[in-house]
Order: sequence, then C-alpha cells, then structure tokens
Amino acid sequence: MSDEKSLFIQFLNDLGLADQEAALHHFERYLDLLMEMNKRLNLFSRSTQEGELWTKHFLDSLLPLKCLDFSGKKVLDFGSGGGLPGIPVKLAVPACRMTLLDATRKKTVALEEMVAALELEGCDAVCGRLEELRWSPGSFDLVLCRAVRMEERYLRPLHAMLKPGGKVLFYKAKELEDIAPLDPKLLIGMDFAYGHRAIHCLEREQLKH
Repeated sequence: MSDEKSLFIQFLNDLGLADQEAALHHFERYLDLLMEMNKRLNLFSRSTQEGELWTKHFLDSLLPLKCLDFSGKKVLDFGSGGGLPGIPVKLAVPACRMTLLDATRKKTVALEEMVAALELEGCDAVCGRLEELRWSPGSFDLVLCRAVRMEERYLRPLHAMLKPGGKVLFYKAKELEDIAPLDPKLLIGMDFAYGHRAIHCLEREQLKH
C-alpha cells in the first residue's frame, strides 16, 4: 500500500465514517475510473501520479467534512471537472444530495458515466454555466468551489441559489485574491507533505450584489 493511500485511510478513520470499508472500496473504484477516463479527457494533470490522487485530490476534497455536517444537505460542486470534490464528498457522505456542474459537455458525459458506474443515488451531472442556468431560489445548502476563481458575475446567482444560512466553500492553497475583497472566513487549514490546504467560507449574505 502506498504512503499516500495510507494517509488517506487514516484521514477516513479520523472522520469516523459509518461504513469506512464500503467507502474505501468505492474510492478505489473511482480512482480506476478517473485513471481510465483521463486517457481521453483532461480531467486532471497527466503528470499526476496515481498515488497522488489519494492525497492531492481525494483527501483534499474531504477537508470540509472536518468542520461541517454534509448529511442531508443539498450540495453543488461548481466546476466539477472529473467530479472533484463532489464525488469524494458524496462517497463519504451518501446522505447528501450532490449536483455536479461543469460547462464542458464531454466532461459532463464522463461525470454521468462515473456516477452510473459507482451507482450513486442522489447525484446528478449538469452541463452549463452557473450564471446562465435557471436555478430555483434556495436550491442548495452548500456550494463547493475547488477549481473556480470567484468573479463578479457569479455573486447574484450564488446568492439566489443558496438557502438562508447557506455557504460557499473555497478550496485554497495560498492565493486568495479572488475572494479576499468579500472577507471570507477560514474554516480549516492543514499542512501536508505536499503543501498547505485550507477551506474558506462565504455566507449567503456576503454575496449580496
């Protein structure tokens, strides 16, 4: 077993998941799907080693679970790409409702294939741009932004689609220029051998425009 996978398993232990063995099995299947689909689609850097998926992508995706309860929540993964962080969060917390949003049709098709292969219930892939889609007011409790820089055009739709008390979570290493003017709150920061990772939060009311 690689050091990266061992670190990920320890992280799952710390989270105290109800069925860690089943979750790990699904993560192994997800890793295989990602590696296979990345041969035809640029879902993540092809220079990434297989072992690094366990830490730089899977563990990284689950960081918010250290400080927030996702169970029963409606969650949007904005700019999902290869399903990161949405699919790892769904695998760890099956009781959440996950929507995977990406503007590239080929990636959305890949997401649909992976969701079907993993037999994920309550997980949908949507193709489109956040600011162009018609979202029902209060559609989501949480929005995850891992590979998206905040832009002014996103403020109004994000505010509208979040429920009262809803949050937008940003996965960051060090660069905060895009969200700094909105005064985000640091939820959690952790240092790993591969670098610093942090989750910053914007409350719905901070998105008024």
